Amino acid sequence: MANEMDILVLEQSETMIYFRWTDTEDVCRVKRDEQIVYTGTQNLFKDEGLKKGELYTYTLERLDASGSWTDKIKLHTGTENRKKDSINRLEEIVLTTIVSKSRISLAWGEIEGISQFDIYCNGKFIETVERNQYTDRQVPMNEEFTYWIRGKRPVAKSEERFSEEKFTLAKIFGTLNWNSSKEKAAMEEFWLTKKIAPLDSLLSDEEKPKIYPVWQFRYNTFLPELILKNPNLLSPFPYFQGDGREFDPDSLHYRTQVSFTVDLKEEESSFEYDKDVGPTIGYNWRKKFSKADVASSEGIELEKIEETGHKVSVTLKHSIGNPITTSPNIDYEVSAAFYRDGSYDIIGIHDQSPNHEVYLKLDDGEWMEIHQTESEGLAYMAGPIASQYWRISNFY
Repeated sequence: MANEMDILVLEQSETMIYFRWTDTEDVCRVKRDEQIVYTGTQNLFKDEGLKKGELYTYTLERLDASGSWTDKIKLHTGTENRKKDSINRLEEIVLTTIVSKSRISLAWGEIEGISQFDIYCNGKFIETVERNQYTDRQVPMNEEFTYWIRGKRPVAKSEERFSEEKFTLAKIFGTLNWNSSKEKAAMEEFWLTKKIAPLDSLLSDEEKPKIYPVWQFRYNTFLPELILKNPNLLSPFPYFQGDGREFDPDSLHYRTQVSFTVDLKEEESSFEYDKDVGPTIGYNWRKKFSKADVASSEGIELEKIEETGHKVSVTLKHSIGNPITTSPNIDYEVSAAFYRDGSYDIIGIHDQSPNHEVYLKLDDGEWMEIHQTESEGLAYMAGPIASQYWRISNFY
């Protein structure tokens, strides 16, 4: 009887993906997406000439004695996307998902300064790992799963320029800000998320119908309090009106809202967007109305930057200030790739204030939460403070 197949080695560069599997001495075949790219008795495959920063799905199968293709393994992986000027390490690395019968394995690139990661499955903490990989066994075949991989590191470990200065400033900020700790203010957080379809669907022999998905995307920033204290003691407005709400994709109360739609048609996709800024209302020391204004939305830039036969890429840059007093801007950036097979890969970075909520909707479905963080306080919008980095992709 042949050995059970497993992926033993996986390597990638910006243009190449290589993997080696258990030597069964049988004929094996590899498909990239739906195309057969290798058939033979070697137990390795090297795919070259690939696009930088692109996701690919590989299927590995073995030919058994009865002439049937068996032991199916699927890999959802990609090429690296190294950038000299990148401040978000999650943008450069690859998160690989390997699935086979009753098993899900995750592997991700190293992040300097992080030696352990917390693993969650469907919102429940599983364990802390000290390697850049995790395997879940005895996985039910008919359920969807969402994995969170979370790590943190001191700002001083960041690749950003002047990071030592930033680290010192962040520690000072944490000491001075009564609502914070210097450790929290000086720690960058990295969140990787993978949404995975049921294994019986992923490993099915049925050919998937061609779909041309319509994705709706929404990013809100908001302040959960009704009234909140201004951390700037010199401001003429000791208090501000907040949005007085919890996470809600359809709320009409927000600091800013950006929405866009990508319709992945067979030929050329369509891209539409809108952006809105909520009113800023300042109160005096008695918490009575003092002044109101609305900031310009010019600090929000959206652009469809690339379209290939595989995907459409969109970038979003956001920097909106307070229109009635001097204060740090609400800053964030997003780059999103939507693939014609229904996959997506979305990467973001933002300050740790205010609340951030990001949602996706497929066709006419329900809004699906893809990223939510709670504010650490208005002072966390200041430049020296550690950022939040996040990335989410799906395997469907």
